[in-house]
Amino acid sequence: MFWVAERARTHLKAGFSSIRFPRPGPGIHGVYNTAAEWESASDEFRDWTRQHVLISAASLLEVYVSSITTTALQANPAFLDRSLTGVDGYAFILGKATPPAGWKKSIEGAVDGFTSGLWKQRFRRLEMVFGQLPPKLTALEADLQKIQNKRNRIAHQFGADTARSVPWDEVTHVVVGAKDCETAIRAVSAFIAEADTNIFAALVGAHEVLSIYHDWARKHPDLGRHRVMGTRATAFCDHIGSLNGQGLGKEYAQAIIDHYDAL
Repeated sequence: MFWVAERARTHLKAGFSSIRFPRPGPGIHGVYNTAAEWESASDEFRDWTRQHVLISAASLLEVYVSSITTTALQANPAFLDRSLTGVDGYAFILGKATPPAGWKKSIEGAVDGFTSGLWKQRFRRLEMVFGQLPPKLTALEADLQKIQNKRNRIAHQFGADTARSVPWDEVTHVVVGAKDCETAIRAVSAFIAEADTNIFAALVGAHEVLSIYHDWARKHPDLGRHRVMGTRATAFCDHIGSLNGQGLGKEYAQAIIDHYDAL
């Protein structure tokens, strides 16, 4: 969306002089009668697009952090309760064991700390739970904080911080440059790639596949027959392939099933 809008604007501006204006009349809104009005509207559209790209990037990162840390803590409850060392938390998720009192709230409280406050504080809370973070990740702190600050200013411009005395006064936009959008896209992508590879891959592991197997196994009408015939792994591989067009190794699928049965 960002690149389409940035590149299309050049062509839009070049075409202002040839735009055919509809005849004004009662009930017709958004009609610009001069090239200058069209250019002003184009500038505002660009500003809104850039703002939404930056907000979307910041929101995507928060959704990622919330999702991945929740999954990691569910799979490894010992991070929050050392008495659960060696326990696979998916025994709780899959209803095969009863979690200790307050387990869910402990996870929610920890995750809230990873997605709120300054990024310096978020990184510190992540390290307190998951250990030292990769340098490439912490090096993104300054960029992530700038994104958060600008996102917050955009969100507040329509609230108490606005300088408009009446709704039709001109809005003072939070300036978001093309460079700001590029930085946001790159920083968020780099954070997710680094965190996935060097922190959460080992912690989450196959638990997403385990969850898919749990849902599939409960609903499959012929699971008993597949169990007797020893074809559960093959049938599950076919199911995974139907979801994303990419197969799953039979040995890997069998390991998932064996772990599930052990839980």
